[in-house]
Amino acid sequence: MIVNLPYKIMVEKRLDENVREFLLSLKLGKKCAIICDKNVMELCDDTINTIKRHFSADIISPSLEKTYLENLSKKISGYDFCIGLGGGRSIDAAKYSSFLAKIPWIAFPTILSHDGVVSSRASIESNGAKISINAAEPIAIIAGLEKIRNAPYRWIAAGAGDLISKISAVEDWRLAAKAGKEPYHTVMAELSLLSARAVMSNADDIRKKNYHGLEVLLWALISSGFAMNIYGSSRPGSGSEHNFSHALEKLGSSALHGEQVALGTIATTYLQGQDWKAIIKMLKKLKLPVTAKGMGETEERVVKALATASSIRDRYTVLNKKNLTEKSARNVLESVGII
Repeated sequence: MIVNLPYKIMVEKRLDENVREFLLSLKLGKKCAIICDKNVMELCDDTINTIKRHFSADIISPSLEKTYLENLSKKISGYDFCIGLGGGRSIDAAKYSSFLAKIPWIAFPTILSHDGVVSSRASIESNGAKISINAAEPIAIIAGLEKIRNAPYRWIAAGAGDLISKISAVEDWRLAAKAGKEPYHTVMAELSLLSARAVMSNADDIRKKNYHGLEVLLWALISSGFAMNIYGSSRPGSGSEHNFSHALEKLGSSALHGEQVALGTIATTYLQGQDWKAIIKMLKKLKLPVTAKGMGETEERVVKALATASSIRDRYTVLNKKNLTEKSARNVLESVGII
């Protein structure tokens, strides 16, 4: 087994000139592509200017369309490295295009809405559908907590929700092992659960958006990503609750990924026989939606998503065991108060 993990990670309250020293310490070269959107350019103009003073840097707008990223990879193949600066869109665009171009990339998140910061999987679009595709882990991670703190709380809460969903994902992994579908790796499972426990133990600080809470959230997201990268698949962090999320997206949901999987975790932990009421209590504490209406979804869409989630991908979960119909899915969602 060969495991690739970030070479260096820098976490600071304020980055200032530290970015220059950090990038130089990586010894990657002088020519870089910075993938970020217009809003992030304005938010991080000081950081971008610092990089431009010491590196030959070009700004490139992100798109998650597969053909665009394939063409982008040809354009950046002559660069020494790439930086994904911003949220999931920029991170995934940098991740996949750099992977195709065979150049190193650096994750520079300005929001903490999901655990894709360090994951080797990229979420992109192909023929109008969202797909998860193999990519590469970042060679380094840069995080400025002051910038992250400026993000709307909704996105921070979504990151926490993505981590709480690991409680459901790991239990699904156990169920798959008991059913003889695949082996269970205790260390990777515990590493994934560690991220969920860290968030729940520091929910107040995360809610306050103080530096300690944000740093805990960041490291928990990194820990979750490590679990998946080391194991070589998303199994440690993605189960029935993520299937529910993918089904919602397929049906046209515009809710944040972390909100979707957190809501799904209520229903899936109920089906697994876990303490779903404690999950609701924690989600409320973090100001995450616990009902379909609260997430801006219709009853019909969440019912259909739960009923069809088991067919989203070939991964054994509690949904395969229960084999829900739309009627039984509705009964589950009504039982836990989602509808």
